[in-house]
Amino acid sequence: MSLLVRPDGRWRGLTALGIIAFVVAGVSLIGSSLGGAPPFRPANAGLSGVAADVVLRPSAPVRVAIGRIGVDAPVERVDVDGGGTLQPPSLNDPKNIGWYRRGPTPGERGNSVLVGHVDSAASGPAVFYELGALRPGDRVSVAREDGSVAAFRVDAVRLFPKSSFPAGLVYGPAGSAQLQLVTCGGEFDRRRGSYQGNTVVTASLVSATGT
Repeated sequence: MSLLVRPDGRWRGLTALGIIAFVVAGVSLIGSSLGGAPPFRPANAGLSGVAADVVLRPSAPVRVAIGRIGVDAPVERVDVDGGGTLQPPSLNDPKNIGWYRRGPTPGERGNSVLVGHVDSAASGPAVFYELGALRPGDRVSVAREDGSVAAFRVDAVRLFPKSSFPAGLVYGPAGSAQLQLVTCGGEFDRRRGSYQGNTVVTASLVSATGT
């Protein structure tokens, strides 16, 4: 994956933010159409008993579970290299999820970014192989270092061309606690050895236990 950021963790502007490419090989079954970006309402808007501004204290994620697609995976911290490129989880561990450690932790106010491979040439389907199969209303649970579990509800599942990656949506500010889950999507370009798009799942915090 190639995402340019400043040494202090701030993103370098919309041009640099639009560059994203996971270094994976194989065939994606997420989908072949490159759709637009329909508007959505945060999942906690209008839910009985859930405050739209609920947030948690900072605590790093350790595990992510997504029941619909059978994900129960450990989380590793990912960061930028010396050139300012965000590094995804190693292809030696394609079942791991990466959390961008300079951004908000899951449950804090803002966009907490989780990234993962869709597949690899060596081992086939990876942790986010079926990310595009999620639907609004599905649940994503994040276990955190402090022993709490933050529950998120999916707001939107969208596929973007790499040339139109929604940097502001994924990495920009947010008034509530949100997750942005990102992987490769769309058709695989065998000539270039990369996917043509990115699947982006947006989810909002709805509850937490153990806090």
